[in-house]
Amino acid sequence: MRKYIYVIIALVSFSISAQEKGYWICWNFTVDSQNEAEELVSALDDLMESEAMSQFPLVITLGEIMFRNSNAPTTHQLCFIGSNADSFAMWGSGPPTTAEGKLVNKIFQDYAVIESTNMGSPLIFDPTKLGYEYASVWSIDVSNIPAYAKSVQEFISETKDSFDGVFELHESISGGEDYVSHYFVARSNNLTDWLKGREAVFNSGAALKFINSSQKSATTINNFAARLLRIYN
Repeated sequence: MRKYIYVIIALVSFSISAQEKGYWICWNFTVDSQNEAEELVSALDDLMESEAMSQFPLVITLGEIMFRNSNAPTTHQLCFIGSNADSFAMWGSGPPTTAEGKLVNKIFQDYAVIESTNMGSPLIFDPTKLGYEYASVWSIDVSNIPAYAKSVQEFISETKDSFDGVFELHESISGGEDYVSHYFVARSNNLTDWLKGREAVFNSGAALKFINSSQKSATTINNFAARLLRIYN
């Protein structure tokens, strides 16, 4: 089965112009029921509030997939975001061997089916917009990165007064779906605000201009939408 890569972009407060480059790793997984999802959220809450995680170097986000196509089985996503490469020095060591860590590990083993994992990096983003709940994500095959980035920057500038949210651009580094090189993200407070913002952007003409200007440099592969459930650290 073809697996789609979901990226709910939750960002740490670091500058794109800084020398250090940020990265994220996301696990895309499926649980069978709402009860299983609630157990996982509760266990993660307890783990992240424990002393063992007080010095954890990564921001962790948990999201729920709201809209997806029939080829996309993933229900949730767990992402780990670091401000630089050193943040991932202990990657792969697993949760702590405390009671809270063992419970999270057990719930994942019992309930979750990992569909895919991938790694990427933010390119254009506003780190002050971390709290936005709703996100729509487009997986993009970019053939001309400078041209596409210019189109994105112009689009962001032209919609700053019409969209109550933020637009972002991220690169896919490893584990991404075939032909996907980047992710374009539109985030807002909730679904209602996102839809109203979409209407305003299209009515202003900025959306059509962006679509026309980016067609030669990028092709959309797929799209999904998600709701942010938790941000830890």
